[in-house]
Parts: sequence; C-alpha cells; structure tokens
Amino acid sequence: MKIDYNNIGVGAIAIGAVLTISKELSVAKATLVMPFITHKESLYYLARATTKVPSIEKLIAEKTSYFSNFNARYYDALTLTFSSIQYLTEMGYARLDKGILYTTMPIEYDTKMGTRAKKIFQASNNVSTILKGCDRTLYLNLRIQI
Repeated sequence: MKIDYNNIGVGAIAIGAVLTISKELSVAKATLVMPFITHKESLYYLARATTKVPSIEKLIAEKTSYFSNFNARYYDALTLTFSSIQYLTEMGYARLDKGILYTTMPIEYDTKMGTRAKKIFQASNNVSTILKGCDRTLYLNLRIQI
C-alpha cells in the first residue's frame, strides 16, 4: 500500500511558506508551488543552503530532468492546491482578492512539523524567487499545457 504524503497539511504549509516570503502570489503562481514541492529531487535541491536560483530559465537549464513531467505534476496537484488555498484563507493565514493571494498571518516552521516541513520551509526562498517572474513566462518555460 502506497501512502500519500501530499495532503492538505503539506499543501497549506508549502503555499503558506512561499506566501509568507512573497507576501502575495497570483493564483496562477500559487498553483506552481506544489509541483516543485511534491517532486523529491526538486524539493531537496531547492532546500539546500548552497542552492540559489536566480531564475526559472537557469534552473531548467541546470536541472532539465526535474521538469520532464512538470505538466503532469501540475495537473495532479491542482485539487490539492485549491483545497490548500481554501484552508489558508479560512484559517486566516491568507486573503484572496481578485485572483491574488495575500498573506495575512505568517506561517513559521516548528520542529513538531517534522523533517519534510523543514525541507519545504528551506526550499520556500528559492520557490519564491522562481515565482517572481511573469505568470505567462513561467507557464511557458515550465511547458504547462493550458
């Protein structure tokens, strides 16, 4: 039996951690968080203290294999992403207004959250940097089929 570790708690922590750094994210950008976090190799790479990602283009050029199934991961994570956004807004951590998600209360790491959450928080700086680009450019570079 396979255990699914990608649940609403993980989604809320991941999106919330990135949102805490970014302060605001379009919904289009928020939907890109989980495909990075749910991919083990991407998560571990982005969580390393020595990893500094200047742009999505540079990351794709350096780690091409991480993106071979990004489109599938994107669509697999959509339901979880929207449930996580709903949870964040209902619990008062975020506010959604005209397609933009705003942080209203920061999510901070606590050791009780576990090692996976620690990796997510460590990766959130790089994910936030990646998501600074234009929505359209991000989707184009990540080859997400709309």
